[in-house]
Amino acid sequence: MRKLMFVLFIVLAAGMVFAGGSSDSGEVVLVVGQSTDPVILDGPMYSDTPTHNLNLVLYNRLYDLTPEGVLEPDLAVDMPVIEENGTKYTIKIKQGVKFHNGNPLTIDDVIFSFNRGAFHEKSQMKSIYAMMYNVQKVDEYTMTFRTGKFDSSKAPAGMKDSDLKTFEERGKYYSPASFGSQVNQLSWLGASINDKETMEKAATDGTLQDYGLTWAVGTGSFKFDSWRQGDSVTLVRNPDYFDQSIKSNVDKIIFKTIRDPSALKTAFLNKEVDLIMNVVPLDAREIERQGGKILTTSGYFGYHYLGFNMNSPRVGQVNADGTPDKDGVYDLNAPSAKLREAILYAINPADIVNSPDIMDKRGIVSLQYMETLPFGKITDPRGTRMEQGNNQTGYYNPTRAKQIFDALPASYKQAGSLKCTVLSGSVYEKEALVVKDQVRRALGVDLINIERVALSEVATRRGTADPNTWDLIVNWTQTDDSYYIFVAFDGFNTSLLHDTKYYEAAAQTYIDQGNSLPNGPARNEAYQNAQKIILNALPRVPLVAMQGISASQTNIEGVAISPSGSFRLKNVVKNK
Repeated sequence: MRKLMFVLFIVLAAGMVFAGGSSDSGEVVLVVGQSTDPVILDGPMYSDTPTHNLNLVLYNRLYDLTPEGVLEPDLAVDMPVIEENGTKYTIKIKQGVKFHNGNPLTIDDVIFSFNRGAFHEKSQMKSIYAMMYNVQKVDEYTMTFRTGKFDSSKAPAGMKDSDLKTFEERGKYYSPASFGSQVNQLSWLGASINDKETMEKAATDGTLQDYGLTWAVGTGSFKFDSWRQGDSVTLVRNPDYFDQSIKSNVDKIIFKTIRDPSALKTAFLNKEVDLIMNVVPLDAREIERQGGKILTTSGYFGYHYLGFNMNSPRVGQVNADGTPDKDGVYDLNAPSAKLREAILYAINPADIVNSPDIMDKRGIVSLQYMETLPFGKITDPRGTRMEQGNNQTGYYNPTRAKQIFDALPASYKQAGSLKCTVLSGSVYEKEALVVKDQVRRALGVDLINIERVALSEVATRRGTADPNTWDLIVNWTQTDDSYYIFVAFDGFNTSLLHDTKYYEAAAQTYIDQGNSLPNGPARNEAYQNAQKIILNALPRVPLVAMQGISASQTNIEGVAISPSGSFRLKNVVKNK
């Protein structure tokens, strides 16, 4: 009996931590509810919002992007010294910073992290370092690197940029070229700094395979404590954090996984969790009614889209042998291109925006690939595809859609022939169902077969773009970065963010031009010109520009929302 009572006491005590946000010891516990587990607590190895929430407080980067979109030093002492026509960078890091295990931060850790992010086979963030070469240590706290591009005239016949596996090798075959967004990229979570000594030791003793799963070491304001797979990840306050100006009174953060969206909302309304994100608009209305606080991003930080796999013979462009056609010119009269266009005209995004079960009017119909971002946003639609649409119903024109579709060969009209990947249980699944139904009604054939998969599988599919696996994808992307057009549409970007695998030489010329220019009107014009060409080829159908929506209990203060929609928690305060 006493044993039973003891077990009940432990269970009740654990429940009190989640329900009350504090323990018997008086420590302040913040509970963050998330609909999925993070994938891996290792910056360059994965990119998703639940993982971002943890990595933002576990790790630091050289630079930080504030909620207002302003770059400021983080581990760096100051903004970099940029010389030689914008191609040489010198960066100094702060002294006295320690990793969670007590090891001091030095420039060796930074260079190690750069190499790992750039060349590790599992890195999802190689694009951050795609133009870097000659990364060199000056002293314990100073480094230099250069930016440039692969120069085939310097390389042996047949050599490709992807053959180069170190920054030193790149130095032999790169020519200098400026990259206006290089510093911005160093604020990305994929540029988080790891402890070189610890990682190298783990590689020899066999524990590296568990890094980011059972242990992790950063420099952030909170450090790894435990991960109960499928249930929760616990971080504890770092008492040795280098920035003593932070205002947080929280001792422990528990990231609680509650997969059922309804159960997650209920847990918040019952005050079992303090914060939740990716709140669907319909739930936001109910949360506001019951006294919760709604937090949103500043401006339309991203958009939802229907993506076409440009490696697919059904909606992309392939060679006679079925391999992807990478010659840089799309035949816009080909049946696959016409099918993309028919689908575009069959979709009315207003049904998504106005649906109380999806956006509940907390978004806008978008005709292009960004709405808030200043670099690349088309402000004059004349002479572009945007002339064919409007901000009420997008490009919706069912009559035109049917005319185009009816003229296609019979092989493009088979029911269920287009495989559409979506994240299971997500708002994208609901959007895909709307798109599927609209296409069926407009074209007279139920073309789309929806496949619901887990988050990790979505990432794998976006990265590989295997035409045997998917033709379409409904997903979202953030557009907070000043070189977003490059991230999503550069033909040489190998990251999962470039999921359609679009490559068009004419657009690439403008993308390369925009990449090389500093922020300003010329850069804006270059990216605008690129987007005009991209919209014509149509690798993605823009659906909805949206704000990120999160919810907070009224006693929580100091939570900021990053431009990517993740929580920034280092200054979080939990009042009684």
